[in-house]
Amino acid sequence: MPHTATPTAPDLFTTRQALDHELTATGTWRALHTAVHASTPRLTSHAHHNQGSEPVCGLRFTEDVPHTGQARTRGTVHITPDGTLTIRAYTIPGHRWLTALRHLGTLHPHALRPGAPATAPADPATPSWSLRPHVKDRSFSGHLQPADHVQAKTLTELPDTVGDTTAMFTITPDSRAACPAGWLLAAGFFHVLATGAPAHPQP
Repeated sequence: MPHTATPTAPDLFTTRQALDHELTATGTWRALHTAVHASTPRLTSHAHHNQGSEPVCGLRFTEDVPHTGQARTRGTVHITPDGTLTIRAYTIPGHRWLTALRHLGTLHPHALRPGAPATAPADPATPSWSLRPHVKDRSFSGHLQPADHVQAKTLTELPDTVGDTTAMFTITPDSRAACPAGWLLAAGFFHVLATGAPAHPQP
């Protein structure tokens, strides 16, 4: 997958414990694990073991049974001290990834064709992905503002011959106060990615 440089944001959480506490208090952990338990095809998750000094939280997920030949969907969910939540998925069905993107905002299908110009939102009142194809890398990037003080980005490879893709999605809150809303949107994206449908509202 192509890599894009991202400016370093100031840390909102100085310890892993503080970040983990906020993820628990906001219901983010619960929403992510609910998605794994309801996943179709079935996924198994494991805690992410931070190998560095940065207080990163997260989980790894793997498809129990390969869905096509030996292709087994796998990926990670990482939350970093600046509040950014990143989802990476490998050999995931392309239609499932696009469905999850559409859960947050409108996609313009014509913009995904190689050589198409970059698109911009037509109606500011409706969240809409601004997309840019990358012909050389056979991928496209996208940007969305799904809520105030929350930015979403994606970098998605074009599907392979069996329709699978490798992709990345990030939600970045502008402040600590915006983290609950941003993480809720990311958890909703992950639920659609894991199950194919939006989560039921929690009582």
